[in-house]
Amino acid sequence: MPTDVTDFSPYLLKIRQSQPDLVVSNLAGNQITNFVKQYSEYGLKYPVVGFAFDTVVAWGAGKGNFSGIWPLVWHHLVDTPSSKKYVAAFQQKYGKPPDNQSWGDYNSLKIVAQAMTDIKSADPQKLAEHLRTGAKFDVMKAREAYFRPYDNQMVMEMYAVRAKDPASMKDQWDIYEALGTVPGPNEDMEIIAPPKDGTCKMV
Repeated sequence: MPTDVTDFSPYLLKIRQSQPDLVVSNLAGNQITNFVKQYSEYGLKYPVVGFAFDTVVAWGAGKGNFSGIWPLVWHHLVDTPSSKKYVAAFQQKYGKPPDNQSWGDYNSLKIVAQAMTDIKSADPQKLAEHLRTGAKFDVMKAREAYFRPYDNQMVMEMYAVRAKDPASMKDQWDIYEALGTVPGPNEDMEIIAPPKDGTCKMV
């Protein structure tokens, strides 16, 4: 599917004709918003799941148009002290809950600031070396995050959310329910990260 598609009618007709057990989306950005809105308009009832996803995309789809189960790097329902504090401060200032992009911007700066404080330097090479030492960072989740030294990827918990029935939504932001963390609380966080040898383990 081209990345600039805005009219999903041909694909939605194919979905209707094939009557799938499941529809899997790997769209991104505004394409997700357009897809879920048009999916709803076509009255398709097949379960939807996806990969890339941002909170503002779902909010942008409008009440009753968002459906399925989706992954999120963070959401405003995360029940940790630091997350609740951030949500309360954001809501008080902007009159709405924060989205996962704001979480990412805030925590990126916070991690860099903490790292510079820890090593008492702003030298980028020293910062990179420090991040590879396994330094831990509070990213508003139940478990602290860290960077893997061999590929510089941040390792942390992810989340799954499920779209709510429109009748149970309290307001325009209340569009999904939290399904918990991925990996689970007692699982190694690296099980969702690419393996060190780069091979695909999906069989």
